[in-house]
Amino acid sequence: MGLIAGLFFLIVLAGAALVAFTVLAVLLKVAFKIVLLPVALAFVALKLVLAAVGLVMGLVLLVALGPVLLVVALLALPFLLLGGAAWAAVHALA
Repeated sequence: MGLIAGLFFLIVLAGAALVAFTVLAVLLKVAFKIVLLPVALAFVALKLVLAAVGLVMGLVLLVALGPVLLVVALLALPFLLLGGAAWAAVHALA
């Protein structure tokens, strides 16, 4: 009889430990959500700042390098066409 009572006592003790661990997990989850909220907001703000800086830098590079790349492309176009023609001639003869 004492053995069965001991078994039931262990089952009740295990259930109480499970409830205690569950309550502890919920409390820790809530605490971490409250504590980590400012950290998450700081990362969001940093992400927005970096996106804005990237947008501005991209526009600056587009405005600064766009005309330069256009001139380089127009100067390189005859050489590219000549190279293509030479390549086609070599392959037509071979």
